[in-house]
Amino acid sequence: MKPTPAALALLLLFAVPAHSTTPATDTDTLRLSLDDAVARAIAYGDEARVARAGVAIADGQVREAFAAALPQVTGSVTYNRKFDSIFRNLGGSGDTTGIGDLFAATPFGAKHGWTADVTATQLLWSGGRVGAGLSAAKAVRNAARADREESLADVRMNARAAYLDAVYASEVQRIAEEGLAQSRAHLAQVKLFRSQGSRSEYDLLQAQVDAANQEPAVVAARNGAQLALLQLRRALNLPLSQPLVLTTPLAFADGKVPVLARPSHDGLDRNAIASADAMVRARRDALRAEKAGRWPQLSASATMSHQAYPPELWPERRQFTRAIDGSVKLEWPLFQGFRTFGTVQRATAELRQAEARREQVREGVALQVEQARQEVWRTQATLAARRGTATLARRAHHLATVRWQNGLSTQLEVSDARLQLQTAEVNEVAAFKDYRLALLQLERVTGHELALELRSIDELSTNLPTDGDR
Repeated sequence: MKPTPAALALLLLFAVPAHSTTPATDTDTLRLSLDDAVARAIAYGDEARVARAGVAIADGQVREAFAAALPQVTGSVTYNRKFDSIFRNLGGSGDTTGIGDLFAATPFGAKHGWTADVTATQLLWSGGRVGAGLSAAKAVRNAARADREESLADVRMNARAAYLDAVYASEVQRIAEEGLAQSRAHLAQVKLFRSQGSRSEYDLLQAQVDAANQEPAVVAARNGAQLALLQLRRALNLPLSQPLVLTTPLAFADGKVPVLARPSHDGLDRNAIASADAMVRARRDALRAEKAGRWPQLSASATMSHQAYPPELWPERRQFTRAIDGSVKLEWPLFQGFRTFGTVQRATAELRQAEARREQVREGVALQVEQARQEVWRTQATLAARRGTATLARRAHHLATVRWQNGLSTQLEVSDARLQLQTAEVNEVAAFKDYRLALLQLERVTGHELALELRSIDELSTNLPTDGDR
């Protein structure tokens, strides 16, 4: 019996899943831009997960502190089995008073006892201890949130640095392979000229040595590119066997370079400083809570109890009797061996320590901002210089090749020009990477997006800022 068209359609529907629901495997090539790498590091990176867990811990601490101000209700069920009692001889076979029957249903003579309690306790006044503890917990939560943002900023920076390092290593590999291709093409020309009798055997040997010397550089560049990709996979929490294609180049589009349009922020409103401020508030509230330990604590409680003493193991509902009690308790710590004095002294020292650390953080942020700003100017000047050097090296290599083809230069000059060209191109690529990282680091330490404007890369050497502009 042949299957119907409808059955075939259903078979294909369940046998072949849709493309949108098929998970990517380790063998699928992942095309990754710089923004994609940052997003993946934030979503799946271990450091980001740790930062988010820290905020969740702080949220739990706030709830714990707030719970002290709410009613505390507990329930319990207790079963008691009396194996022996001093009232065991009451109510013997000759007893006509009925006393034995009376004790048989009481805690004194009953073999089985059941008690169900519900107790509610409410703190009425604690001298401000609960409020101070809650304020301290909220301040710690604010500090944890600021620390999370700082950690996420570090995750973004590390992902960007790993991505740019991988792109740089790939460019170095490309330059080395182009150098090898140039040396092999030159070797082919020397062989051709040698067969025509216009070049000597010495020129041929030099060309062969030059091409052979280029091969280790290619191997080293490939290894460097593979290691950089491994580091990027680790930073993004990707499988080590995941094939990657990096789509964001080091060079800027259309020969335009982003430069600072105006002085950057001072970074004094960064999350690191906000975290330090929050910790100072938390320590101040903790000190207030410890001082409140000198005052009395007033609480009220009520208990509803149901008790049953059945002759058999399991009681019936009608056998339970109810009791309701209420109480108000005033507890005053008259003397605790100077413990309150010690806790206040410790909390005071912790407050002073938090204030000192806040000043350290502020000074450190100001220093980081200034260092990052100076690094932007340095790498910008280096980029302008490396760009010019690479242009000159390309021209020099072209002229050396033409002169050699016309018999006006030696093989050594061609080899030297090719080496200088490779060095200049590697330096240019490194300058692009360093300048990008410097801008990203300045954005990281200020905690704000930079105000940038695009300028031609050829204008950088004549448009560097003066000390007054910085």
